[in-house]
Amino acid sequence: MKWIKCRPIWWLVSAVIIGCIFWINSDAQDMTETNLTLKYLVQQPTDKSDHPPVIILLHGFGSNEADLFELRNAFPTNYLIVSARAPMTLEEGAYQWYRHTETNGQMDGNPQDLKDSVAKVKRFVSEIVAKYHADPSRVYLMGFSQGAIMSYEVGLTSPEMLTGIGVFSGTIFPSLKPQIKPSSTLQKLKIFIGHGTVDDRIPYSSATNSVAYLQTLNLAPSFHSYPGMAHQISDDELADVNRWLAGK
Repeated sequence: MKWIKCRPIWWLVSAVIIGCIFWINSDAQDMTETNLTLKYLVQQPTDKSDHPPVIILLHGFGSNEADLFELRNAFPTNYLIVSARAPMTLEEGAYQWYRHTETNGQMDGNPQDLKDSVAKVKRFVSEIVAKYHADPSRVYLMGFSQGAIMSYEVGLTSPEMLTGIGVFSGTIFPSLKPQIKPSSTLQKLKIFIGHGTVDDRIPYSSATNSVAYLQTLNLAPSFHSYPGMAHQISDDELADVNRWLAGK
């Protein structure tokens, strides 16, 4: 919610301040909503429709819902944009989707944390579609880092809930692979993967290995590598994901 403060008006007769006026922009709502399973920020589409498509954003480790919400105006104007807060608190203003662990020497997540967060994200997706009358056939889950990993966790196990997932600097955990069941709905899931070649948090090889694994499932992810990019999201990546959303 944006508040624009007006200058105080001084009347010559009374010499008192009669007030200050605040303006609220209801389309870009910067006040965190707390009435669903996950806390979130939301921006209504500029191009109105009865049943808008929706992009749900999941932030990375130690961040919050305001982080990826800063990208809201980079997406197509006909989309409802929602940015969710992870359920596990690290400290004030910092949250996570799961605690880190390892499986056979490979990066993984705490199994119970992942199970709990996946359940909450799935419930949240359903709540958002119902509350905002979004088009259930155009629901995209996108995340960065931990949020990207959560997009894999939800999308590859419950593909019937989503049209596609956008994975920015993520990986498929070893513990997820046994849970993925081949199906006709999984085959229809659209997958965007973007990763920087010099990522020092989640190595570039994690992305290429994930692509190779998805191909063994007869899936065809749209993979984009960004030379010289570290653990971040670039303007080029956002342009690529918008072309992917448009089917180009």
